[in-house]
Amino acid sequence: MKDKTVVITGASSGIGLASARELARRGALVVMICRDAERAEAARKDVAAVAGGQSPAVFLADLLSQREIRRLAEAIDKSYARIDVLINNAGAVFARRELSVDGIEKTFAVNHLAPFLLTNLLLDNIRAAAAGRIVTVGSESYSSTLDFDNLQSEKKHHFLFAYFRSKLENILFTFELSRRLAGTGVSANCLSPGPTRTRFGSNMEGLPALFPMFIKNFPFFGSPEKGARTSVYLASAPDVAGVSGRFYMRCREVRTKPVTHDLEIARRLWSLSEALCQPSAKDFKSTQPSALSA
Repeated sequence: MKDKTVVITGASSGIGLASARELARRGALVVMICRDAERAEAARKDVAAVAGGQSPAVFLADLLSQREIRRLAEAIDKSYARIDVLINNAGAVFARRELSVDGIEKTFAVNHLAPFLLTNLLLDNIRAAAAGRIVTVGSESYSSTLDFDNLQSEKKHHFLFAYFRSKLENILFTFELSRRLAGTGVSANCLSPGPTRTRFGSNMEGLPALFPMFIKNFPFFGSPEKGARTSVYLASAPDVAGVSGRFYMRCREVRTKPVTHDLEIARRLWSLSEALCQPSAKDFKSTQPSALSA
């Protein structure tokens, strides 16, 4: 990973920080996307202490805001003409149905629309790399169907169901992105880190807050370092160079549910996501469907 530029969202703690630390140790220039300035600075020092190459950089952005995502992408574009790896790691869960500043349900906004928009905005930079890689952190726990009338919990909100739905959307997005990028040299893969002890769910209050507290005490939950292994593998391993449109867990390809291979659902989700991001033609010009997805 020497001299490669790796952008990681949600890099101030948990799996994101562990991924940043390991990739920096291997010589990558790690660009850490964080929300909280204080935690970001602590994380930057942590990663800098083990970096085998250039010191890491930090960009602050709240991924709940599309304006912030656009500002972030513009700042990264000005600083790095080439991005070798983008790791969409940031994610969240919300006890109640809440809307972002853009009027989007927060789980859907952070877990799906944020990586969708940021990836599209940075595609030219990723294409500038010899073999750019897009890695999206999902979960092995995801919905078996996608109700387009309830994408934003319009019917009913349950924090777990909203989360599972967003993890399905991560896979659908990755597979459709891979089809659209066929022949470009850029790969797009998705993964599950497995059960991991992180800060995930620490923002919740009331009875729902008991759920993440309870499950994280299970003995089979691993460390952030263990959870980051598959992210690091997909970002750096030579044996997955050129491999695209796959789902991995424990650094091995895993078969996904039939819904993840439904082209009509994937295209419909993509079109809806474009509309919700209020895109300009410039944002999505590089991801027209390829012959494989036509």
